[in-house]
Amino acid sequence: MAELTIQLSDLMAKTKEPIHQPPSPFPSKPDALHQEGPWLWIPLSKKWRDITNKPEEIVRQKFIRTLVEHYGYSLDQMEQEVRTQHGHRSPRADIVIWKSPDMVHKEPPGLVVECKAETIEIQEKDYYQAASYTLASGCEIFIATNARHTAVFKLVSRTPGDFVAINEIPKATDWGDDKRLKKVLDSLRAFNRKEFQDLLFVCHSILRDVHKMDPGRAFDTISKILFIKMYVERSGLHGTFTTEYLDRRATSRMPNDPLVHDGLFELTKDYYKADDLFSATDRLDISEETFRRIVKQLERFDLSKTGDDIKGLAFEKFLGTTFRGELGQFFTPRPVVDFMVDLLDPKEGELICDPAAGSGGFLIRAFEHVRAQIVADIQRQKDEERARIEALGLPEEEEEQRIEEAFARQNQDLLPSGDDNKPIDTRVGRLAWRCIYGTDAEPRAARTAKMNMIMHGDGHGGIHYHDGLLDINGIFNGRFDLVLTNPPFGSNVGNDQKVGGSDETRVPTDEIYMKRCRERGYGLAWEESHSRLLQAAKAKTPILDLFEIGKAKNNRPTELIFVERCLNLLKPGSRMGIVLPDGNLNNPSLSWLRRWVEGRAKLMAVVSLPEETFRSSNATVKASLVFLRKFTEEDTTRWEAAWAQAHTELDANFDAQRFDAHTSYAPRVVTGDDTAAEKLLTKLAALGLTRELPVWTKGEPPAYPRTCKPTVQGRPVWQGEVAQKNKKLATELKRKANAALKGVDKHIASLLSELKSKYRAIDEAHTAALWARVREQFDYPVFVAAPRAVGITSTGETGEGVPNDLPELLKSFSDFETWLENGAKPEELPNFPVPSAA
Repeated sequence: MAELTIQLSDLMAKTKEPIHQPPSPFPSKPDALHQEGPWLWIPLSKKWRDITNKPEEIVRQKFIRTLVEHYGYSLDQMEQEVRTQHGHRSPRADIVIWKSPDMVHKEPPGLVVECKAETIEIQEKDYYQAASYTLASGCEIFIATNARHTAVFKLVSRTPGDFVAINEIPKATDWGDDKRLKKVLDSLRAFNRKEFQDLLFVCHSILRDVHKMDPGRAFDTISKILFIKMYVERSGLHGTFTTEYLDRRATSRMPNDPLVHDGLFELTKDYYKADDLFSATDRLDISEETFRRIVKQLERFDLSKTGDDIKGLAFEKFLGTTFRGELGQFFTPRPVVDFMVDLLDPKEGELICDPAAGSGGFLIRAFEHVRAQIVADIQRQKDEERARIEALGLPEEEEEQRIEEAFARQNQDLLPSGDDNKPIDTRVGRLAWRCIYGTDAEPRAARTAKMNMIMHGDGHGGIHYHDGLLDINGIFNGRFDLVLTNPPFGSNVGNDQKVGGSDETRVPTDEIYMKRCRERGYGLAWEESHSRLLQAAKAKTPILDLFEIGKAKNNRPTELIFVERCLNLLKPGSRMGIVLPDGNLNNPSLSWLRRWVEGRAKLMAVVSLPEETFRSSNATVKASLVFLRKFTEEDTTRWEAAWAQAHTELDANFDAQRFDAHTSYAPRVVTGDDTAAEKLLTKLAALGLTRELPVWTKGEPPAYPRTCKPTVQGRPVWQGEVAQKNKKLATELKRKANAALKGVDKHIASLLSELKSKYRAIDEAHTAALWARVREQFDYPVFVAAPRAVGITSTGETGEGVPNDLPELLKSFSDFETWLENGAKPEELPNFPVPSAA
């Protein structure tokens, strides 16, 4: 076969330029071009061209045919490879179209087109030649196209690069119809967020009215249809997802084949099989007529050509509107999510986790944040490479080819997945498949997070239906650079919840899962984590026992266990942001939690949110955003050194207080304040037998939080030796003394209780003094704010026009961070202008 390939290649190389002219500009076969070997017929120049090293020429000629057959333009009103003037580097256009044949070169053109070989997506700045030609020629519209996508841009001002994407290409007949042309030029590209959001609600209503679906089932069905649409459009195999497309498939369907919509869903399930989006038994469960109605609603919008920000935000908004009452606990308001992610500022290569991911808001925003950094860096590289190539003084054609090749190489790094929906080793691919992890214990929420992530541009591979308190996939302790979460409030983790005791607490053991984890290089830490969980499942270990603050407890509030879980997931020195009820921060009964955290992480910032931020139909939860940085080894060493120093400075003083208390109470506890007993004890002492209260000792401190060692006090004891000659007398005196003491036993117990109470007060003062001294030695500034408005109304509305102090607050935090980096001099502390409710 290799030999045959060489022979065919040689034959093509030897093919001479054809000397005949085709009878028509294009063949009768749809989407075809006249081609003989490497020679392609160019209708506009009426000659053959060797395209051996020019794959973009096929794109150009196919687009010319589209302009003729679909948009009604004639070849007489087009030219290709046109420059604004003679000379090197004057702006060039692949195709120029005038509004009519008699306007060619007499008036500014109507359209300018730049074609490129197949690449990832339309990157507007890659089409700088067409943009420059558009400006220089006085044109208003330029079109960027490759083998898969086409985008249309309208000039909005006479400054370079100031273009806005619009929805469609004007047809030839539109130039004579001012009303129609204005409609085309005013239409935004693909669709805007509000339009898509409204569209999804229309589809939701169709399912509710026709099939009587509840909101959850209707949402699931719409999601399935959207994924069918994305599969059809993204695969590039079937064309646009329209009713016409359905009709074409129906004509070729055999009687025993599944209905078109059911067959398409099976293909979609197979395409997304590795993502656990759908089970093998999942069905659409709607009629063909209903499916057609929904496709009719969706057909004018191509999801594969629509910006991830538009479709993602619309999907998220629709999701929140649909489930505000039913699944409202799974949503954190977008302005709050944006603020938390931007404050922690994730970077490329950092591993990010949300162990209570809900609908995926934090993970999506973190993905977008890092992807934007990558896009900006790649654009910088493109600008540098273009300048380098242009400085070489190459011939025009070679220069343009080199720039295009360089751009194509750099654009590869923007791919999030391969065409097979599998991981790909690119910068965005590594972000999507290796850096984003999340779980949720509610199956619909987890599935929705995956869908939401795909709508926003991918990054769904690390999201799982699983209890976030247990390790799964690549989620295990000490692995992450960033943890962001809004854990469940108002529920408890009980000791009846066991590892492996339910579907969401399962410990996978199937070979596919094990192989995937090993292939992804999670390493020895994962092996050890998985082994521990297997043993815990076998022993039916309570989940609480996996945590320091839960061990041996009957129950703990869920959000408290998530605080420890998040800190455990972090690498030393890494950071987290968590939403917590205000009671966790100011309730005296939870001071132990605050001290526990204080000994493991630095507090970066606390932002108290207005009451309306988290409001459901049942209750309002006043909450704050808490940002922490886990101790580095150096921090831990400093913290322990501060404790050692505090003990050195303070222990002697508090021990003296304990001795004073002991000295004061010992005689009274020994005698019970009883005169008769005291006289008897005096006689016994003269014989060598004494009754004494042992000196206090130091017991074992609790596991947490850090305290001084608690003072332990025993009961009085007999001590000493009596000479043989006095033993009989001593025995009688001791009997009488015990009888006297028994009469005041309750008083002795009361005195001991008083003494122990004194010790406890000394212990508490000792612990408080130790903490105060440690905080003095381990002191650092903390950013604290209480904004009045955070971009959400009391009814849950967000978006433009809703007051939001968070962007200004973010700027203040940035100033605060800069102040810290510059030495945190008190006299240079920034004056923060953000309004505060506190």
